[in-house]
Amino acid sequence: MDQRNLRSTTSHRDQWLALLEKHGVDHPKSLHLIEVPSGLIQATIGEPPGRIGLEGMQDNVLMFNLSPVQGLRQTRQGRSFVSDMLHGDMTLMPRGLPSQWSWNSACDRLDVIISTDVFGDGSKLDVIDRFHFRDLEMELICRRLYREASLEGMAERIFMESLMMQLAVLLLCRHSTASEAAKALPSSGLARKKARRVLDYIESNLDRELTLRELAAITDLSVHHFARMFRQTIGVAPYQYVLERRVERAKELLRTSSASLVEISLSVGFCSQSHFNSTFRRMVGATPTEFKRI
Repeated sequence: MDQRNLRSTTSHRDQWLALLEKHGVDHPKSLHLIEVPSGLIQATIGEPPGRIGLEGMQDNVLMFNLSPVQGLRQTRQGRSFVSDMLHGDMTLMPRGLPSQWSWNSACDRLDVIISTDVFGDGSKLDVIDRFHFRDLEMELICRRLYREASLEGMAERIFMESLMMQLAVLLLCRHSTASEAAKALPSSGLARKKARRVLDYIESNLDRELTLRELAAITDLSVHHFARMFRQTIGVAPYQYVLERRVERAKELLRTSSASLVEISLSVGFCSQSHFNSTFRRMVGATPTEFKRI
């Protein structure tokens, strides 16, 4: 995580804990935050029961419940909704909407704060106000976000950004105020020259963190159009392609270089040797040490 992201997530963490303290709610057992260019992911475990009030936020907020059953009261725009939120239930809140919340037992949840400018094309994502709903595709994405956010800094930023974009597209198509024309998604792939530029750029920058927004800028496309068109052309999502190229570069270095595993892991863009080891083993079927010995 770069210093700007570290300051931002630290600031958000401090603000959230200060808000809980202001309302007399104890700190959760753990709180994991990851910032991506399109928003913020917050995974909370064991937040004690309590009551809080929130001012209207500048971005959309999706709350995904991970508690077995959560007795929850929500109040927005003079309307109150009381329900038992089951594991996998969600609530969705538009930007700029003040709200009050109370819950009666320890809470495990995922909060996804999604920028209104998430698509990077000048359009705005404005979601509808939903107190209680389920969406199977969104649920699967939220579970992956929660799992990745709990990895203590090992999550791939471009992967988290890709999951966030998938979630934003589903919100646009199913739970937003957008017109039918605005919900249309591209069905074509990247032009050959644009595809070549992106692949060359990835190859030259495997040693550092890459983002979808950065790659999309090379093609002069919006982020969600780029991600979809890249997959149409290359056959895999951008984050998967980047990961595959990192592993292939690592295999080449393991064959030909005397560098240590730490040096190799950093040179191909992994945040730690342990992350490198686990990813390499999952994709190759052997640890880097085993691969080098063979």
